[in-house]
Amino acid sequence: MDFSTITYEMNEIGLLTITLNRPEKMNAVSKGMVKELKEAFEQAKQEENLKCLVLTGAGERAFCSGGDLHDFHGEMSAGEAFQMLYPMKEVVYQLASFPLPTIALLNGQARGGGCEIATACDFRYAVNGSSFGFIQGKLGIAPGWGGGALLYEKIRPELAFKWLAESTMYTTEKAFQVGWVHEVIESSQMNEAALLLKDLLNKSITQLRAWKHQYNQRLSILSLSSMMDEEVRVCSKLWESEEHKRAVRTFMENRKEK
Repeated sequence: MDFSTITYEMNEIGLLTITLNRPEKMNAVSKGMVKELKEAFEQAKQEENLKCLVLTGAGERAFCSGGDLHDFHGEMSAGEAFQMLYPMKEVVYQLASFPLPTIALLNGQARGGGCEIATACDFRYAVNGSSFGFIQGKLGIAPGWGGGALLYEKIRPELAFKWLAESTMYTTEKAFQVGWVHEVIESSQMNEAALLLKDLLNKSITQLRAWKHQYNQRLSILSLSSMMDEEVRVCSKLWESEEHKRAVRTFMENRKEK
């Protein structure tokens, strides 16, 4: 299958690497990328020899800067926003419920929806010196792809609440301290995924599937989907607020001036 906004590379030892491939846009998620990620995750489930799925970003600046404002813009009603956001929620859920271990290899910063995507992965390996933030609050909204609901399951709930409510960027070190980042790596290790994950890759597929199934049961992954749906509805209502529209206009104006 040919992709234009992502790359899909499966190697002989069972490691699949999917790369968000819009480095000129800091790997922002477009509507086309939503469709391609959905197809890629469906294809990945059919890979007979797959052991681990790695999700990363092209370039050195960003893993993912969130939704592309050309597609995910502010001038929408709540109903229109829901229809726009929900397909990516389904993609994030595909990743969160994937039947084998998933790893976000964070090559650079992640903002907003980029953090939601990374949170859907089981483990996060981050390059030292990067920054990460659920900054949706600064745009007058809340996470809209289900990543906020997932965050409460991945780190201590009160720390998740604090991060979401303050909407600030965390350094790699701070993200490691709160438990969101599992391993801090150097940029030189970005091309050594097989070495970084050797302790996973030397296990059998049967073992890995069993552990992931157990983990998904612990997360109550099916009921978590309904919590993610509710998050999309909340974000959709905020989407039509004047606070959000004003924040997006300010962001776009500032970008034009640079």
